[in-house]
Amino acid sequence: MKILFLSHHWANNSHHSQYSGFQRLVVYAARQHEVTLVTWGKEKASYVDEHGIRVVTVKGGGKDLLFQKRMRISLMGRRMADEFDAVHALYEDCTFFLKKGSFTVTFHVLPGIAVYKELKQQGFLFLKYHVLQKRAMRRARHIVVVSTNLLEKVPEKHRGKARFLPHGIDTEFWDPALSERKAEEAVPAEAKGKFVALCVGAHGLDREMMAKLIAANPTARWVMVGIKERLEGYSEVEYLRGISDERLRDLYAEANVMVRPLIFATANNSVLEAMSMGKTILASRIPGITDYLNDANCIFLDTMKDLSLQRVLSGKMDPGSVRGYAVREFSWQRVLNEYLQLYNQKS
Repeated sequence: MKILFLSHHWANNSHHSQYSGFQRLVVYAARQHEVTLVTWGKEKASYVDEHGIRVVTVKGGGKDLLFQKRMRISLMGRRMADEFDAVHALYEDCTFFLKKGSFTVTFHVLPGIAVYKELKQQGFLFLKYHVLQKRAMRRARHIVVVSTNLLEKVPEKHRGKARFLPHGIDTEFWDPALSERKAEEAVPAEAKGKFVALCVGAHGLDREMMAKLIAANPTARWVMVGIKERLEGYSEVEYLRGISDERLRDLYAEANVMVRPLIFATANNSVLEAMSMGKTILASRIPGITDYLNDANCIFLDTMKDLSLQRVLSGKMDPGSVRGYAVREFSWQRVLNEYLQLYNQKS
């Protein structure tokens, strides 16, 4: 099958991890199929990358407040689409010029999820959330959402062509056997022997619950990754930003638990990473999260009688079972197979 993908997230032109971002689907598709990706770069170019993917870049640079890079990607996609058996826009804002009924589009968040309450005052986002998304839904052949709570936000007139398919995770990379450091070697001398609680990501973070957990476990070593706005009053917490995927993998290997209290969620990359690493996960039982976690592979906050992590983890999950579930349900190969079936459906 010849597949054309469109994405403004690719390689170094993305804040998404190359091993956890949705664009990883393209790498796995290229193992079995003839794949072309349209994205942006400093100059127009066409080349074959190390994965065997033909990458076509439109010229982009600077800020993208009016989504001009994504408009150029969609225009190039329209020009090239007739050469392919399937066209998949990994994000809805790369679809503007695509022919009606000719493409699959994946939505990662929609109006009605709590994050939009925080963003509604930012005028430049109106274009994305009220123009591009609606146009993409009208014109797509297939609409995919990455959590079932998003299905409820798809307008009823478009739900017949919408479905939930999970976000995947690169279980080949997020594998505890590949961590380059032994846990003890990576721990600072002053923290050796401490119980390690890891929190990765600020998106949707329940800061109030996070503060309560830290206060209830003062002897633990708390490591928070990707948190720009620090919690006030907890100077002992280690904050890390801009670290490599390899270093993050080591941190998962070191941790006793991955803590992810949330106020809203769709698909959550850090949950998938931790699951693939076989970690015990402590999370909020909320829509979006429950598409990926259940009582057999997660300790939900609503089941805790107190907030003592070491007590609640005395009967922690088996790492092999947690990782096995991630491999079976969310490996990119499994998710790709579902997309391939969808591409072959004409309506």
